[in-house]
Amino acid sequence: MYNLPRFGVTVAFFHTIETQLKGTLMIRVNLVVAVILTTLAGTREARCDEFAVDSAKQAVDRYLGELEEIDRVAALRKAEARSRLDRALQEVEQFQKETRTGKRYHGMLGSYYSHKGRMPFIMLSVPNGTNVLSEESRSMFNARYAAGNRLYKFESRGNVVIPQEGSYRLQVSRAAGIKLNGVEYAVGSPAAGKPPHADVKLIRGVYEVKFDVGNNGGQMNYSMIRIIDNDSGKELPIFVYESELKKFQNDLSFGIDLLETSEWRPDESEIR
Repeated sequence: MYNLPRFGVTVAFFHTIETQLKGTLMIRVNLVVAVILTTLAGTREARCDEFAVDSAKQAVDRYLGELEEIDRVAALRKAEARSRLDRALQEVEQFQKETRTGKRYHGMLGSYYSHKGRMPFIMLSVPNGTNVLSEESRSMFNARYAAGNRLYKFESRGNVVIPQEGSYRLQVSRAAGIKLNGVEYAVGSPAAGKPPHADVKLIRGVYEVKFDVGNNGGQMNYSMIRIIDNDSGKELPIFVYESELKKFQNDLSFGIDLLETSEWRPDESEIR
């Protein structure tokens, strides 16, 4: 059995915060030393030159002002970090409360949106760079909606099993976002033409995966997500549980059947 990691996904983030705070501490130490040396120097000079005393006082006031600014910035960053952690933990708790049972299927729960809101189309396949806006899906959109109902964004969610603690690559298409257990990771491309990615440290467990991409400039055409074990080079399967699949497919809020756009089949997608 795999346990959901509550704090593992934030390890890299808070390691960065710890490093920055250590750097802030060193700055404070250096400034205090500078204040002491400047004050001593000013005291010696004061015996000969009153102007040196005034200069020393100004230097002390300046250093104290810089220390206050460091304190203010450090407190602000700490508050921001706490807020991000609280939001991530809330999403993890929600993930834990939802019942996930039954068979596992390779795929994700994808939804399409126009500027007016969610549309009655779903995609159950994992975005692979060609299937989010395939010829088949385009024909389905055009058959149900006028061309003016423009696609705005696509969102998808699923799960992934991290088999052991280590380094993993989160790879997505251009202008796409990725979250694991509510924590959003910044991705970047090392060179032109290379897919954006982030190499992250993760602990063993089951993670909820969320993917989203807008349709500004045609990015949705190339929507893609992959999670790769850096040690083995193997791609990890993203999947959905039978219970959450049924709930997603049986959404009656639209009053009409939801159309699946990628010809996904449960018998072909079951993970055995």
